[in-house]
Amino acid sequence: MQTINKIISANEKKTEVLTAQSGNIDVVVYENAFYELYLLQNGQDLNIKIHLLGKNAKCDLKAVYLSTTNSNNTLKFDVEHSIQETYSQQIIKGVVSGYGKGVFEGIIRMPHGSQKCEGNQSHKALLLSENASVECVPELEIYADDVKCSHGSTVGNLDKQQLFYLNSRGIEEKTAKKMLIKAFLFSEMPDVFEGKIDEWMLLNE
Repeated sequence: MQTINKIISANEKKTEVLTAQSGNIDVVVYENAFYELYLLQNGQDLNIKIHLLGKNAKCDLKAVYLSTTNSNNTLKFDVEHSIQETYSQQIIKGVVSGYGKGVFEGIIRMPHGSQKCEGNQSHKALLLSENASVECVPELEIYADDVKCSHGSTVGNLDKQQLFYLNSRGIEEKTAKKMLIKAFLFSEMPDVFEGKIDEWMLLNE
């Protein structure tokens, strides 16, 4: 399995927009550096490991996975706060249709000595069929006593009241569902992903 190594040097700010990645991505972030990732997955297995190795190192990871019957996703995030005063955020959103399955495993590690760190993780997924499924395993591994951490996961269906409201305004069912899915996803994702998400929804109507 291919591994891509990245180094974010001290005081550097790097933003990446990636699609359909597989294998391993290993990122080292040094002092006062910031790594930002926007990721769109539509049928790949990917492991991402972040090492925050310098004071005031930060990472912001935002990912969307789209799963369907013959195109499942496994996404694993592992963020280690190796030194004090480091910061991380993970925001993951998934949409699963047909017999598809999405798997997200995320861990925030704060070893001894990593005081005054902050790590947050959020996973949300929409199921578009009765046979769709999501497996989420959020973890916190904390050995420091002066830190802020949070993680949470929600999985559900499209809101029937919102669908009814849109239908009552003359918007047909398919269009209303697309509007709600895109509103769910694009609250965090860049517009550059819109074309690929539109294509996926067209193929999975």
